[in-house]
Order: sequence, then C-alpha cells, then structure tokens
Amino acid sequence: MTAPASVHASVVAIWSDALGVGPDELDADADFFLLGGHSLLATQMIARVERAHGVKLRLRDVLDHPFLGEFTELVAQAVASATASPAPSPADA
Repeated sequence: MTAPASVHASVVAIWSDALGVGPDELDADADFFLLGGHSLLATQMIARVERAHGVKLRLRDVLDHPFLGEFTELVAQAVASATASPAPSPADA
C-alpha cells in the first residue's frame, strides 16, 4: 500500500517542523531518531498527526516505525480504518 499524497505531504511537513530539518532532507528512509527525534518530540509529533488526520497513535508506533516511509504507511492505514468504520452516533449507542 502506498500512502496517499496528502497523508505523505502532511506527515513530511510535521516531521520537518518537529525535527527542524528541511522537507527535502526527508525521504522514505529518514529515521526519526537519527535526525534528532526523542520521546518528547515523538509525543508532540503524534499529537499533531492525530489532529491533522483524526487518528489515534501511540508512542510505540513511532518506536516500531521510526522510518518516514513506514510511519507514513501506518498513518495512511489508520486513516483508511477510521474512514471505513466511523464512530457510532449517540443514537446508535
């Protein structure tokens, strides 16, 4: 599965800002931690991704998927799952 361009562009922008590197320095093999990321930055980055895409992520997701390509795919899968199964409305509960 290839992440949609909008998800990829959003995640690149968030990583770029969080890590203080130019987006042109971020390719699929860019490692969040080797670029200066740490747990606090990862937590902040996750919060921004969650707000941008309406998905729920964990710090463990960044630890397990530290490469931009892998992380972007994970976000794309979360977005697809959230879109496929919307939350039940209060009337359904």
